[in-house]
Amino acid sequence: MTAPSAARRPARSRPTRKRFGIFAILWLLVLLNYVDRSTLSIALPYMSEDLSITPALQGWILSLFFWTYLVFQVPGGWLLDRFGPRRVVSAAGALWGLLQASIGLMTSGLGLGVARLGLGAFEAPTAPSGSKLNSEWLPASERARGATFIDMAGAFGSAIGGVLVTGIIGVFGSWRWAFVVTGLLTVVLAVVYFIYVRDTPEEHAGVDEDELRHIRQRVPAESAESAGSDGDSAAVPEVVSPDSPLPRLTDYARSTSWWGFWLGRLGWATVWWGIISWTPSYLADARGFDLLSLGGATFAVFGMGVVGQLVAGALADWGRARFGSYNRVMKTILVGSGLAMVVTVFLIPTVSSSLACLVMLALAVFFTNFGGLYWAIPAWLAPPSQVGKVGSVMNMASSLGGALAPVAMGYAIGAADGSYAGAFVFLGLAAALYLIGSAVINFGRPLAVAGSR
Repeated sequence: MTAPSAARRPARSRPTRKRFGIFAILWLLVLLNYVDRSTLSIALPYMSEDLSITPALQGWILSLFFWTYLVFQVPGGWLLDRFGPRRVVSAAGALWGLLQASIGLMTSGLGLGVARLGLGAFEAPTAPSGSKLNSEWLPASERARGATFIDMAGAFGSAIGGVLVTGIIGVFGSWRWAFVVTGLLTVVLAVVYFIYVRDTPEEHAGVDEDELRHIRQRVPAESAESAGSDGDSAAVPEVVSPDSPLPRLTDYARSTSWWGFWLGRLGWATVWWGIISWTPSYLADARGFDLLSLGGATFAVFGMGVVGQLVAGALADWGRARFGSYNRVMKTILVGSGLAMVVTVFLIPTVSSSLACLVMLALAVFFTNFGGLYWAIPAWLAPPSQVGKVGSVMNMASSLGGALAPVAMGYAIGAADGSYAGAFVFLGLAAALYLIGSAVINFGRPLAVAGSR
């Protein structure tokens, strides 16, 4: 345990709640992370005219970010475990903010592609840092809400990004200022993150003994129920003891739950990043939305993702406390959301009115964001010293989905002379993969040994 940086405050009648401040700042940084990512998607219909970018090339430019994002997941996770989220995320945030601002100066698709590669590398540690802070700063009883709260920032950032970016373009009359403004905001918040955040509650002088005791609470063994005949798990997941031998790569490779976990995340990410990457262009090109209505429409669609995150986190923690079976609760929530994703994604291109299209998109985003619960799984089911790496490897699946979706959809749109029907069929199949992957996970046992017990 890391020594505190200053004398700890004594326990008092009302415990401190510094963990909420930690997660609030991380939430804002993740929000700007998604604002930065969505800036290109929203500005692309206008940039493509200036830079002569075809649909297929648009798909590749949208995709390039995710290839370096994928490659740097494991190095990012290693850096988080080695140096801690505070130093790694604040440095990465400042660098990606500066790079984001530089896109406003680009004059060619080549320069834009290079900048996107750099953004992917520097943004890689941010999402896994949420799992790292989740494992250090939250008790097990709060981790589902903590995970979905942070992941909710992605949907909210995409929603705010629509209004912010279209507003900046409207005020300045140029897409270039959208990148400059959002990039500089990221740099400022990265500095705030470094000043306030600490890697563990023991290092934060503002955490009193009562809050520390709450964070480090352990679930009594007698509260767990026995597994049923169907292999269902107890009310709480089996926690990997910090003193147990660390799982090896082969332990994870033998686990059915691990592969369900990883492939489910891949299917989820393909749907999510496909929707984020192409929704602004779809609404502008196929549904006739202008600049003003595009901002409001994207806010409404991605705002439903915020609601989905809140509902999913509350349902998971409530269901776990109410019904006892953690495994059944998680499967019900994730498999049910996967089925709803399949249905809504397939329906999007079939509806005739713009309003019905927005409703289907909003419902698809709502249920897709139930997948934010995946970020709670590394903190629950991996040893503390491996949470950063497990979260990073999981996020490699997210990166791969984000890399494949824009390209596959871009070629499908180009091959169909601008029709988006084939692109949404592709997303519907990806949603089915998320459903199947979630169904085979045993959420009540450590990922490293779930396949061998």
